[in-house]
Amino acid sequence: MAWWRSLTPVSPLFYLGWLYLVQGIPYGLQDKFIPVQLRSLGLQYSRVSLLKLLLLPWLLKGLWAPIIEVFGGRQRWLVASLLVLAAAALTGSLIAPDDVGSVGLMLLGLNLGSAVQDVAVDGLALQVIPDHHLGLANTVQVVVYKIGSLVGGAGLMQLLDLTSWSTTFTFLASLYVFTTVWASQSHTGASTSGTSSCEKQQEYVKKSSDSSKNELSSLNICQLKSPSRIKQQEYMNKSFDLSDCDSNRAKKCQVESDEAKHQSRGANVLSILQEVFYSPGMLWLSGYVLLYKMGERGAINNMPLFFLDKGFTKQELAFWNGTVCQGLSVFGSFYGGVILSKPNISIRSVLIRHSMYRLISVISQCLVVYLLEEDVLGINVSYSYIMGVASMCWLSYSSGIISTASFTLMMRMSRECSPESQASHYSVVASLEVAGKLIFASLAGFIIDHQGMVITFYIFAFLCTLPLLILTVMPDTLCYLRR
Repeated sequence: MAWWRSLTPVSPLFYLGWLYLVQGIPYGLQDKFIPVQLRSLGLQYSRVSLLKLLLLPWLLKGLWAPIIEVFGGRQRWLVASLLVLAAAALTGSLIAPDDVGSVGLMLLGLNLGSAVQDVAVDGLALQVIPDHHLGLANTVQVVVYKIGSLVGGAGLMQLLDLTSWSTTFTFLASLYVFTTVWASQSHTGASTSGTSSCEKQQEYVKKSSDSSKNELSSLNICQLKSPSRIKQQEYMNKSFDLSDCDSNRAKKCQVESDEAKHQSRGANVLSILQEVFYSPGMLWLSGYVLLYKMGERGAINNMPLFFLDKGFTKQELAFWNGTVCQGLSVFGSFYGGVILSKPNISIRSVLIRHSMYRLISVISQCLVVYLLEEDVLGINVSYSYIMGVASMCWLSYSSGIISTASFTLMMRMSRECSPESQASHYSVVASLEVAGKLIFASLAGFIIDHQGMVITFYIFAFLCTLPLLILTVMPDTLCYLRR
């Protein structure tokens, strides 16, 4: 037996956890590692912020999620995405660290691979995780993803100090090659799902029938499909008696059959997208996930760069921002899972409480930036630094809890769709979350360069109030975890 087969996980959470961990490395690389490196070389805030545009593949993952579901299968897409990640990291080992264009192309390749991987892994998680374990599953997802970000940020920064740029990215490429071999040999996702696709379809139809009070007990549940699925079945069952045809006739019949299959797949992709956009609560959920990270990410990304300008060294930032803050964020994500494990917990109440704590942290950072930027007389600079670092730590802790609760809410509402559309629904909502972070993060540098750091942090605080307004008016009916 091959050596890697012994590494096949006994638990789907372990399998999913490792995939989420390696998926988080590119984000930490782009969020913590690369900006500090480029800013230390004197690159302007606006140019550093423009690197956020390289997250564009994450914005598009909601569009290609149905394609991944319909064409090829999750296992093939997962292996292909890991190969892209390995190739991008290997390319990074061959470029110069001050070549901004080459670094950008490397980051684009890493984001493309991790975005495709995210769709495949999220679909697998929705398949194997039951409702009463959603809080635990999302705790694992967020925590190990942030550990991956920690590896990609502070971890690679420490490795760079000990070795070289080329060695750092060669190590990263080797990690992705190992994961590719493991994922290609593991069938955990297919073998450990607690419910077959037929049973999931039966459960979904039973839920729909209970809500509409229709009598469906006399029907074969596994034969109930969406209109596009019915068309697909008709196409797939279409038979041609090739014995009555000559060779040309047989080829023509085969071509017609293949065309019918492709048409049915295209129709199925459209039907999935239609169900996703008309699902219950999609409007307010989209508004929340689009806004809830804007102000937070702006403060988290730019406070360390502000401290770098005020005399902090890269090593100090690697410790406080890359290690301590990231560790607190991981702890917050874990604690968020503990909170959500309570019976009949309302996800909305958890989000409101900790969004208030987050707002207080950002307001504190506004005060610190004002005191240090305006050189207010009589202010002890050391106290301002302590207050700024403390606010960074508390913001990271609160954001960890909010992330776990938000992703649990997203996955909970994706379960309201039919089984064939759940992964696409989750991917569309998750891409909106990335869009919210990307849009403002890309513009924040321009605002800082033209309006100053003080005005920019006032905007961060204002943006942190908007999710609170949405949370106070959103319906609570879909925000409870079923037990």
